[in-house]
Amino acid sequence: MRIQLISFSLITIITIISCGEPTAPETQLQPSPDSTRFFTTGLFFEEQVNQVILLRKPIYVYRTMNGMKDSAVLDSMQFIQLAQEFITKDISNARDKKNYRETVFQDAGTNSYTLNYTAVNREVRVQGVDILLDEQSNQVKRIFIRSFTQRGDTSIQEQHNWRAFKGFQINRSLSTGNGYHRQELTEVKWGSTSDDE
Repeated sequence: MRIQLISFSLITIITIISCGEPTAPETQLQPSPDSTRFFTTGLFFEEQVNQVILLRKPIYVYRTMNGMKDSAVLDSMQFIQLAQEFITKDISNARDKKNYRETVFQDAGTNSYTLNYTAVNREVRVQGVDILLDEQSNQVKRIFIRSFTQRGDTSIQEQHNWRAFKGFQINRSLSTGNGYHRQELTEVKWGSTSDDE
C-alpha cells in the first residue's frame, strides 16, 4: 500500500510539472514591450544629411580595401547614397522593433547615456544598435550599428559608425567557406579633413 501511495504521488507530481506552462530560459533575451518607444535613427541620419547639404560643406571619402587606400571628394548624390546605408537600418518601426530588446545605461567614462538595442531574433540583418547621448544635452554623440548578412556562401559582417556633425565609417568584412576574405573600410568626413574631437 505504501509503495502504491508513493508511486501515485510521484505520478501526480510529474503530471503537474509536465502540464505546467512552458517558460523561456532566463538567459534567453526577450523583446521589449510593444509600448517601448525606440530611438528613430533614420530621422537623425536624414537631419544630419540635410544639414551637410544645406551648409554646402565639402565631403571627403577615404576607402581602404585589403590595405590599399584611395580618397576622393563626394558630390551630394554620392554622399546621400552612402548615407542611405544608415537610414535603411532604422529598427524603430513596429515591424522591426519586435525583434529587439532595449536597455539603457550610463557610461561615466564617456559622460554618456547609452541606448542599446540587441536582436532577440538571430535571423534579422541588424544585430545591434548603440546610441550614445550626451549626459547634459541628450544630443546624439555617436551611433553604432552591427549587421550580418549571408548571401549564398558569402558572410558579410558590417559595423556602421556615425559621429554626429563630423562623419561616418562603414567597416565591412566579407568571407566565404573556401577561405576568401576581404576587408573594406569607407570613411566619410565633411567640413574638414582633420579628425578633431
